[in-house]
Amino acid sequence: MKDENNKNMKKVKNILSDETSKDNNDFDILFLVDATGSMSSYITAAKEETKNISNELRKLYPEKMFKYGYIFYRDPIDSKYDKHEVIDLTDNVNSFPEKIGRIQAEGGGDSPEDWAGAYKLANEKISWRNGTKVIMHLTDAGAHGKLFTKNDKYPEEEAKLIAELEKCAEKKIKIFGYVIDDECQNSFNECSKIYRSKGGSFEVLKFLAIPPPKDIHMSDFGRPFDKPGMMGMGMMNNMGMMNMGMNNMGMNNMGMMNNMNMMNNMNMGAPPMNMMMNNMAMSAPTMNHYQMNINQNFQQNAINSIKSIMDFPK
Repeated sequence: MKDENNKNMKKVKNILSDETSKDNNDFDILFLVDATGSMSSYITAAKEETKNISNELRKLYPEKMFKYGYIFYRDPIDSKYDKHEVIDLTDNVNSFPEKIGRIQAEGGGDSPEDWAGAYKLANEKISWRNGTKVIMHLTDAGAHGKLFTKNDKYPEEEAKLIAELEKCAEKKIKIFGYVIDDECQNSFNECSKIYRSKGGSFEVLKFLAIPPPKDIHMSDFGRPFDKPGMMGMGMMNNMGMMNMGMNNMGMNNMGMMNNMNMMNNMNMGAPPMNMMMNNMAMSAPTMNHYQMNINQNFQQNAINSIKSIMDFPK
């Protein structure tokens, strides 16, 4: 993890400096967060850490007037029930726990998500000011369009995303793409190439966090079982209780939650989704540690990103 962090810091030092915005005290930060079923812990981190990020940046750069906003995006391209949610830029960070607290990680349809729709909202629904503009994009899934996700079934989305990226570049928005899972790596790499070709700054970094515990497959709880191979096979332990899990890629990990204190008097005919995390008595300390790690990295990644811009030599 230390080596990965050093690589990240070396990358951010290469960010292009925008002299015009450095002389302006307005600083807008938009978090673009995948809100599909696998991203629950990151939504929780957004709710709990925005105020801490604000307090830290205010100490570091008291002359700057920071505003924060969020776009939580899903995949209405593939699932008609999915909706994006926008929280416009504000300096009232005390409002975020309530605003974000109602947002659930859900939906997603197929593996790629609606990046084009998310960046369209960033261009059209966010009240950017004339100073420094930053997007921090967190996701574990790639974008629609075959350039971004090889086997995607919505090739028409490719041009839409490119057009929205070009608009962001015109606004001189600096973008940090945080890779949570390898599935989104290619999408971020291709977006970065496009963005830089337009003179923009798009850095692709690893989101540093420990992986989920091996016995707890938390990736897609709450997401419909509509991805091929997404649901791990139910295994029977010696107590005759079915266990269920899903891996982050929706591929071939078999979720085995042995030795858990499962639901008492469980109806074996009930759908597997009834086996939710709060019914696993031994999982709470481990999951709390995992969430704390996500929170710490969410905060530190955001602060490091802003510092890389502010501390860039004139």
